[in-house]
Amino acid sequence: MVDLSKSGSKVESDRVGRVSLPPADYVLELLELDADALKLIEPLSKRQQYRAVINWVTNYKCPPEVNEKREVVKGYLEAFYHLCQVGDWKRAKRILLIKVPPVDKDLKIQLWRWGYYEECIQLYSRLLRKLDKYWDSICLNGLGIAYRSLGECDKSIKYHHDSLKIAREIGNRFGQGDALGNLGIVYHSLARYHQAIKYHQDSLKIAREIGNRSMEGNALGNLGIVYRSLAEYQKAIEYLQDSLKIAREISNRCGEGNVLANLGLAYDSLAEYQKAIEHHKQHLKIGREIGNRSMEGNALGNLGIVYHSLARYHQAIEHHNQHLKIGREIGNRSMEGNALGNLGIVYRSLGEYQKAIEYLQNSLKIAREIGNHSGEGTVLENLGIVYRSRGEYQKAIKHLQQSLKIAREISNRSGEGTALENLGIVYRSLAEYQKAIEYLQQSLQIAREIGNHSGEDTASENLDVVYRSIGSSGEGNALVNWGKTLFLEVF
Repeated sequence: MVDLSKSGSKVESDRVGRVSLPPADYVLELLELDADALKLIEPLSKRQQYRAVINWVTNYKCPPEVNEKREVVKGYLEAFYHLCQVGDWKRAKRILLIKVPPVDKDLKIQLWRWGYYEECIQLYSRLLRKLDKYWDSICLNGLGIAYRSLGECDKSIKYHHDSLKIAREIGNRFGQGDALGNLGIVYHSLARYHQAIKYHQDSLKIAREIGNRSMEGNALGNLGIVYRSLAEYQKAIEYLQDSLKIAREISNRCGEGNVLANLGLAYDSLAEYQKAIEHHKQHLKIGREIGNRSMEGNALGNLGIVYHSLARYHQAIEHHNQHLKIGREIGNRSMEGNALGNLGIVYRSLGEYQKAIEYLQNSLKIAREIGNHSGEGTVLENLGIVYRSRGEYQKAIKHLQQSLKIAREISNRSGEGTALENLGIVYRSLAEYQKAIEYLQQSLQIAREIGNHSGEDTASENLDVVYRSIGSSGEGNALVNWGKTLFLEVF
């Protein structure tokens, strides 16, 4: 049997965005397939499927002009589907376990990292209930992650709960901790922060009981992220620093980079911008040292966010453009959409509204193409903010209502609250004070329900502005915190 953790010393020259694949001979050895032995396979239709597997693995080369990661691994994906056609689930599983450089993650994980969420759903769905309960738990967990990435959080929760149930049935403690951690991430996405904390704490407990330092570090880091969302920044930093310590102790460079990124975001929230920059630069350095272009792009995007906070708009644009360039080079459409959205936000701050709209519309197009409902809602909200800044209030309302609709459909309470708040501000600009109050009160109620203290403060302040406007019967008061900029943050 071939060691699945090794991908051989030689690599093929098949590359896009610095992705190199293991040699075909190694993959065929991994699959235990021999071309000479195919003649023994009956019937002919089955033999043809195996011949197709060998042909795809051996002969497929991505055209050099194609700049999309999926095309690099198309040979593997086609081989996977041919194996499924003959019900050879064990070999199909091995395809998904092939390590893909530069970070040597399983193919199934790399596809998710590259943003091919629908592809991940197809792969996991084909293998679900075809092997054993251990693999069912893995497939359900993968489906949960993919649906969360698409913003379909209700489906995500169901799959993670199913994965957790099986992991408990078979006594897989690691699988339990993994599912609990992923449930915490989904509930954080829904702004149900206290539930998120409970799940991450349960994951942390299991990690410590089984002595899994990597899982322990992940749980601590995720707790830090939740506390940052609750505006408990010092607590967030403490958890993140504990996570960073573990990442360094176990030499997890990728994990170290991710924690540094989140520390940078925490310091940005505290307006400690120099510290934020220092952490993002360390994140960037690690990404470049380990050849992780996705990490490099994310670090550049986060630096752009900090420079925007400092009103250093041209530096922000420079970093977001570099982020965009990397996203396109490595074929990561999600990253490309994030960078375009953040460029739109910077141009809005510069008062270049038409350019802002163009960038945001391009970001919206990508979000819709890849099925990212959460990202779609965020971009629609930012478009609403730009149209309000231009005084095009009806267009602003239209986009904000669309954003609100999506937030409610995917149960995103945080997104629902900010959309309601921004609608309230638009109606205040139109001097429709009663509507403004209704929307802002709904936003305030949501902020209180989910424990979002920062959102509660801004909604209260905006309500005060409306009441003062009613009292003065005019436009004498400036809007408070209009356009809390909804950065498409990258972690």
